[in-house]
Amino acid sequence: MRLGIDFGTSNSAAAVVRDGRVEPIRFGAADQFRTTVYFPGAMQDPGDFQPDPAQEHELQQLMDSAARDARAAGQPRPVESLRREALRVLRRQWMENRIAEPRSSSQLLQNAVYGDAALEAYFEENEGNLVQSPKSMLGYNLHPRARQTITGIATHILEHIRLTASAQLGIPVREALLGRPVQFRSSIGEAGNDQALAILREAAVAAGFDQVEFMEEPAAAAMHYHATSAETHEAIIVDIGGGTTDVAHARVGGSEPPRIHRAWGIARGGTDIDLALSLATYMPLFGRGITRVPTHHYVEAATVQDMTRQRDFRQHRYDHVEDPWGSRLQALQDTGNTARLYREVERAKIALSSATGHASPLPFIEAGLQASASADGLGQAASGYMGQLRELLQQVRQDIGTAPQAVFLTGGMSRAGYLRQAAVDIFPDSHHVHGDASFGVVQGLALAAGGDH
Repeated sequence: MRLGIDFGTSNSAAAVVRDGRVEPIRFGAADQFRTTVYFPGAMQDPGDFQPDPAQEHELQQLMDSAARDARAAGQPRPVESLRREALRVLRRQWMENRIAEPRSSSQLLQNAVYGDAALEAYFEENEGNLVQSPKSMLGYNLHPRARQTITGIATHILEHIRLTASAQLGIPVREALLGRPVQFRSSIGEAGNDQALAILREAAVAAGFDQVEFMEEPAAAAMHYHATSAETHEAIIVDIGGGTTDVAHARVGGSEPPRIHRAWGIARGGTDIDLALSLATYMPLFGRGITRVPTHHYVEAATVQDMTRQRDFRQHRYDHVEDPWGSRLQALQDTGNTARLYREVERAKIALSSATGHASPLPFIEAGLQASASADGLGQAASGYMGQLRELLQQVRQDIGTAPQAVFLTGGMSRAGYLRQAAVDIFPDSHHVHGDASFGVVQGLALAAGGDH
């Protein structure tokens, strides 16, 4: 039996076809779980690093060398920037030495907790490590040790899915069809796609899958839509997720198998709206735009999916920043508080899809502190992503040359009315169908996986 797996940026799900019907895998009381894992003691905290006299000497040498290179290139750099970069090099070496201590990966990642329970365990324990949305890091330029860590985390998530499915189905599950975006989020171009797939394949094999194949997520969504369509027609499939937005042009419906003509994708999604909303509405409470704290500090704090940026944020000192901003930034550096803030941002984004305002209490930062978000503010925060979405859909319309009979929307962000309206604006003459926002892709993956067996 082959399992369809939607390893998502925000949430993950799995399903199979059994007795001719799609059966979702249950994770506790739900059909999906937040793609978040909490585990104690697996990663060293760079915050523990303090240069000794020999390292201070090496630090100065690194700074001097980088300064010479910058001057030679005609681009002199500030001392603060040179020191920050040199510290990163030394911290990385220190971490590698610490991690090289003999401990097995099973010891490092044992007792993992997944989904929303991972957040709660992290907040309750106030120690250990929390990794959110590891999928968003798969295509980035990773140091070998960071790649090993991300692969280990992905392995544990996929193993959690496999073992849960095996228990529910009563048989060992050894084959999987994994969804993949058209374009992974990447800092290294097309090589990021290859790297992300290699990491996922390695992780799936380590998780106990003997056979692993991939299917583009909009093609999987087309399979789901096809199964519900009685008549054959041309359709555009739009899958708007947390980290990526994918589109497919397909012939679906009727008795013939669906035919995917072409796919498009951008590495942008709901998490980009989260980041913009956080910076515009929440970070001013910490002095953004008011103090002289550099903007990138706030980006680091808000980007909870990026372990490197989170660690960099915890390195900064704010004892020189005037209150209340300095004390609030120091409170935000406390264990778990960037994750708590991000959860409030997510809640606000969801609430503002149907309300004009939303208040977020922030007692973990300061007694009585709260952020007030508005629907207009969300619209402004989403404007950057909306421009990219409209550009993508315009490109699709131009490439296919004709208006499709239907536009099918799925993915977690497809619930938002302002995103649905963008599709209506670009394809006004098409019939618009709103699919299962959370499970359209995984149902299609299950159908595709079951079709070959």
